[in-house]
Amino acid sequence: MIELASLASVTITSFLVIVLARAVWHKAERFLETVGFAQGYGLVPDALAAPIVRALMLAEVVAILALMVPAWRAAGGVLAAGLFVGYGAIMAAALAQGRERIDCGCGGLPQIVSGFTLGRNAVLAGLALAVAALPTVALSRAEVAVAIAGALVLAAIFAIVERLASHLPHIRQGEI
Repeated sequence: MIELASLASVTITSFLVIVLARAVWHKAERFLETVGFAQGYGLVPDALAAPIVRALMLAEVVAILALMVPAWRAAGGVLAAGLFVGYGAIMAAALAQGRERIDCGCGGLPQIVSGFTLGRNAVLAGLALAVAALPTVALSRAEVAVAIAGALVLAAIFAIVERLASHLPHIRQGEI
């Protein structure tokens, strides 16, 4: 049973590393656009948006590194969960202020902040907390390969769901 939990831990960890790496890559590649998204939330002064985006990028890199080191995996899971919850809280605050047409700035295809993006972040936070709670036991090379393959399948499913979710605003407005 511990081996199965460790296999799940490595699979989920690898998936979260992919998700966080994509987020960091997007922020770095399209930094000014990401700063604009942050300003669109209207929750901090515009002058603070760029330093906040840089700090979030650093926190995501630290989470990735911690997740990749077995001895630090639990801390990395807690940090990743904190990031996902924090992003969800920011989105919820923007929605509560009536800002319903802002891009989440999550990377990849444009996505309007919605209940879906809040739910997605809750699921990601739950997975990150699961990583923090699951045992870390050494796996064989074959088990690691299976775990990474599972993470790639999860990442593919995640990408498909995100692509479909990018069409939600058009579906709601009857444009499709």
